[in-house]
Amino acid sequence: MSRVLKCRTLEKEILTEVKKELKKKQPTLAIITFNKSKYSELLIDKCLSLDIYFKHYSFDNPNTRAVISLIDELNKDDEITGILLVEPLPKNIDKYACYDAININKDIDGVNSTNQYYLSINRPNIVNSTVLAVIKILESYNISLSGKNVTIIGRSYNISRPLASYLINSDATVSMCHSKTRDLVNIIKNSDIVISVTGANNLFKSSDLKDGCVVIDVGLGDVLIDSDNISYTPKTKGVGPLSIAFLLENLVTSCKKLK
Repeated sequence: MSRVLKCRTLEKEILTEVKKELKKKQPTLAIITFNKSKYSELLIDKCLSLDIYFKHYSFDNPNTRAVISLIDELNKDDEITGILLVEPLPKNIDKYACYDAININKDIDGVNSTNQYYLSINRPNIVNSTVLAVIKILESYNISLSGKNVTIIGRSYNISRPLASYLINSDATVSMCHSKTRDLVNIIKNSDIVISVTGANNLFKSSDLKDGCVVIDVGLGDVLIDSDNISYTPKTKGVGPLSIAFLLENLVTSCKKLK
């Protein structure tokens, strides 16, 4: 019988800890956006509800130099304890240069290449919040990673690649699939855990998977539930809100590192 891996309880636990830390020291988040997004709206709403200080910087026609110049200013500003570039960045922006411009201890979403490197050698500094959400969902349901065959669908720099590092460090055997992968169904049907990060609706079906498979649907609609044989995260109140909770936890962590 299928099981929904609910995330709301874990989200509440993380936010409760964040509230406790806010009584000790108040962080300030710099949010940099380039267009309207549901994610940034949810993040701002959550900051308002928790009384977390933030500054919102919005670019209309940005270039790489202007974005890096702002990041440099924010790095030097002692009031700012976390910097977030909200995806997607415009195509004319060198996003990797922007990521690497962020102070590694203000990089609350773990996109700086130094933070990615630290994770790859199992000495994490700050880890991407969506990666943390995925891992902590599995932990909360006592789903072990050691020795498991795990397939990641999607090869994004921000999420999929650091996620692969985390899984390998946890002794999982990892396959990473993408748009050029041949015979995706044959790969995932032998997986113990499938983590889909594409945002492509109904990319695969639960009936494509072996009984007992665990599906973490980061894309929020990647899997079509057409059978009763798996455990899976819901499309709403799942990975998305939980990743925001972990982002705010990272903000608290960055505040401690900058003391």
